[in-house]
Amino acid sequence: MADSNLEPPIVEVRNPVTYLRRWWDKVMGKEGAYFSFRVPPITAFLIAFGLTAGGFSIGKYSSDIPLLKFVGFPTSTPVATQTPTTEWRETAYTGKLQYSVSSQKYFLLTTSSEAITLEVKGNLDLLKLVGKRIFAVGEYNKQTRVLKVSDVKDLEILPNTPIPLPTIESKETPVATPTATSDTIEISTQGGELN
Repeated sequence: MADSNLEPPIVEVRNPVTYLRRWWDKVMGKEGAYFSFRVPPITAFLIAFGLTAGGFSIGKYSSDIPLLKFVGFPTSTPVATQTPTTEWRETAYTGKLQYSVSSQKYFLLTTSSEAITLEVKGNLDLLKLVGKRIFAVGEYNKQTRVLKVSDVKDLEILPNTPIPLPTIESKETPVATPTATSDTIEISTQGGELN
C-alpha cells in the first residue's frame, strides 16, 4: 500500500529543491510556540519601569565595556582663591602673665585655662609683670591665637585675687534664722543671728 503522505526516500528524490521546500513547510507549519497571557496595566507599567531603570543602570556596573562607559567632557571648574584668613580684631583679655625661657615668648593664661601668645614690641619690658594678673588689650588673631600688644599703656596690673565690692545691707532685708521644733525645723525670716 502506497500512502501519499509518506515521504519518498532520499535516494529516489529527483528534485532536491522540492524536497527542501516540503521539509521547510513541515518545520514552519507545525513547529513553534505560541504564548498568550494578560497583564494588568499597573503591573505592565511597573515591569516597564523596572526594565527601563535596569537598562539605565547598566553603565554603573559595566566599567569594562567601552560602549557603555561614559566619559565626561572636560570642563573647567572655577577654583576658589583662598585668601589668608588673618583677621585681626581689637579685644582684651585678663589672665596671669607667664614667660617661656625656651621659646622666649610671653603667654597670657586666662581664667578659662587658655594660653594666648603675646606679641610685644621690643621697647616694652614685661619681665617685671611675670606671674602677676594683668589686663592686656590689643589685636587678636583667632587662628594663630596671638595677641599683639602695642603699648605698655594697654596693660594694667590687677590684684591676684578679685576683691569683692562692699555692699550696704539694709535693716529691712530678712535674715533666715532656724527655729527647732519637735518634728520640723522652721526658718524665721526675722532679723537676727543664726545659732
